[in-house]
Amino acid sequence: MENKKKKRYGIVAALLLLVLAAGVGTYAWLTAQSSLTNNFTTAGINKPTTDPDKPGQPIPTDPDKVNGNLTETKWVKDSKLAPGVSVAKNPNVGIGKGSEDAYVYVFVNNKTAPAGTDDSKTTYFTINSGWQAVDASTVAGEPTHYLGGLFVYIGGGTEATPLIASKTEDKWTGELFSQVTTPKETEQKDFANPATMDVNCFIYAADGTPEGSSASALAAARDWANGLK
Repeated sequence: MENKKKKRYGIVAALLLLVLAAGVGTYAWLTAQSSLTNNFTTAGINKPTTDPDKPGQPIPTDPDKVNGNLTETKWVKDSKLAPGVSVAKNPNVGIGKGSEDAYVYVFVNNKTAPAGTDDSKTTYFTINSGWQAVDASTVAGEPTHYLGGLFVYIGGGTEATPLIASKTEDKWTGELFSQVTTPKETEQKDFANPATMDVNCFIYAADGTPEGSSASALAAARDWANGLK
């Protein structure tokens, strides 16, 4: 009886081994495995790290002069407005190396004068080449004397154009303006307290898609500016 049980167990074990062997053989012979791993780069707008006036030097760390992609290297804290005096203020927008090409807009909110002050007694600025007014106000009779508004980078052209990025260096638009000027007719009552001027930049990645077009950038910039007024 014992011999029969051993023989039965032996047969079962042998059958199990055959099944397992068949399974292993089928798995090894009839299957294949493959895989690919792709490394992606990511799009973005990086902050500049070098001084626009001195490219070989790091960008200033003074928070009164630098915020993200916007810098004013010549600004002196608590600069004084006075009738007939110009004060250095030079907003410049940069994109760091490895950024995307981008349309650049700047919105200036001039709060140097109380509401109702005559334009002819309000601190103003003139924009430099490479920029164009989009929605901006000027002093009556002085079309180049801007009081504030939305401006766009145009480079050497006549309409919005992307600031072309580089893989190896920062790129800058150049200064929107270099100083602000207070008319000599301005009186003390014509200054706000505090007298401030907010400068904000908007950078919109440019490409060949409808979303990255100049029209889309303009619409987005106007919405952005409206939220700052």
